[in-house]
Parts: sequence; structure tokens; C-alpha cells
Amino acid sequence: MAVVSRLISVQHLKKNLILALAFGVAVYLVFALLSGLDYLLNALSGFHWSLLALTFGLIATSYAIRFARWSYYLGLLKVSLPLQMNVTIFAAGLSMTISPGKFGEVLKSVFIRQVNGTPIARTAPAVVAERVTDATSLLAWGFIGALALGSWPWLLPIFLALSTLGIAVLRSKRLSLLAEKALSKFPLVGRLAAPHASSFHGASNELLAYRPLLAANVISFLAWGLDCWGVYLCAAGIGVGTPFLVIVFIYVVSLLAGSLSVLPGGIGVTEAGMAGMLVAIAGLSSELAVTLTFVIRLATLWFATSIGVVGLLLARRLISEPDGGVQDPA
Repeated sequence: MAVVSRLISVQHLKKNLILALAFGVAVYLVFALLSGLDYLLNALSGFHWSLLALTFGLIATSYAIRFARWSYYLGLLKVSLPLQMNVTIFAAGLSMTISPGKFGEVLKSVFIRQVNGTPIARTAPAVVAERVTDATSLLAWGFIGALALGSWPWLLPIFLALSTLGIAVLRSKRLSLLAEKALSKFPLVGRLAAPHASSFHGASNELLAYRPLLAANVISFLAWGLDCWGVYLCAAGIGVGTPFLVIVFIYVVSLLAGSLSVLPGGIGVTEAGMAGMLVAIAGLSSELAVTLTFVIRLATLWFATSIGVVGLLLARRLISEPDGGVQDPA
């Protein structure tokens, strides 16, 4: 897996993080200028920052719940780590929240390989299973919001169908092989996935069996519920009285749209979708919609990324890295 080591060395991660930050700043600057910088600053000055602190607490708790899901998956795979190391590796993976679809969190598998020699192909399916249960749980919240809203429910069955198809592909050996052939045409994916498809499929089957899938979805649903509550507090903090389930629907659809993009963290797509729906559905002014979008993304995307950066620094201290990069001796 020397290719993996080079692709996700610390220097590579730092470069990607800087590029994502620069891209995010550029996107937010454009939004701020279009909505009116003076209005944005005035709206932020009136924000109830105590609610933002509570939101951070909710988001942090949601990631603690997600850690329970991650530990559950490792238990199913019979992968054992000391608690401190496991927490640090999980936190370090959050630095890849800004990767497309969060699949850069396979970094956790590389760290585990470095610690105890577990093959990356054995634990990488846990990252995939995390994304699958994230998607299905988001869909569940989205359906609840759509039913309460009484409009646009046709969007969510599309995402549900895609999620179901993804699970079917991961669980079926024949479909997995077909997917492998299709993905192997992409140079990066082909180099990483092709040599380990059989091991990956076996571990995926373990994690996406009925009982683990149900248990992980319950955990994920609770975690995303805290996220939704935090997002609602962001709206309340800025003086928006939009009902909770409407905010949930807007948040879910914008996140799903962003996750389908190839942009890091869905930056640009998520923000545009969220601000647009806050105007079209919630009836906010464009200036207020942009301001609220900024606050929500600060409390969700960038807060998680900051936790991940701290985790990454701690992981570098706990795991021996003689040349300053994450090494995989395999």
C-alpha cells in the first residue's frame, strides 16, 4: 500500500486542507459580497452566541455517538485498539470531513495499519459503512421533514434509491466486481481498490448485514438528530422562526446535494442549495439566508474539521512517523 502512504501523507493532507480552506474562503467571500457585507456583519453582531456554544456541544456529542458506531464496527471486524488511540484516530479522520463524500476518512484505516498491522482493506469498509448509514439516516430525517413540509418529497426517494443500490452493490460479490471494473478505469481508485476487492467485499458483507446495519442506523439517526437540533439553534440564534422540520429538510437536502458533488466538503454546492432553499422555502431574505448558511456551516463543517486537525496532530505524536508522513509498511 505504498501508493496509499504517498497519497495521504501528512504533507498531502496539509496541502489538501489548505486548498479546501482557500476554496471555502473564496466561496464565502463571493456569497458575502453578493448578499451585502454590511448586512452580514450586522446580522452576525445580533447573533445569540450562547446558542452557538450550545450548538457546538450538540455537534461534539453527535460525534461522540458516531465514535460509538465506529467502535461497534471495529468490534465486528475483530480489530482491537487502546481507547486513547482509537479516539485519536477517529478524531483525526474528521480532518477529512472536507474530502468529497468524506471518503478521505479512510485515513483512519491507514493509521490502524500503522498501529497494529491490520490490512487497510479490512477496516476501510467501516468507513464506507459509516457513509452508508450517514446517508440512510439523513434520508430518514429528510423524509420526516418532507412529510411535515408537504412539498418536494419526490427528491428524497431518488436519494433512497441510490442508497439502496449502493448497499446492494457492496453486499453482492457479482455487483462488487462489476463496480470494481468500472472504478478501475479511474487511475487513483483503481490503484487503491483493485488489489483488495475480495477482502473489501468480505468485510463490507459483515458490516452491512441486517443486524449491524439496523444497529448502526439507529446510532447514526440519533447522531444526525443532534446535528439537526444544532442547526435549528443556529436559526433561532439569528432570529429565524422557521419550524424545526422545515430547517431539517433544507439542511438534509443541501447536504445530500453537496455530497454528490466532487467538491471538497460539498463547498459551494451545499451553501448555494441551503441559502436558495432558505429563501424559496423558509421565505427568508437573501441576505439573512446567506448569513444563516455561514453560521450553520461554521457550526457543522468547519467545527468538525477543526476537531480533526487537532486529532491529526495528536495522532502524529502517538504514532511513530520517522519521516514526517503516515507510513504503511505493506
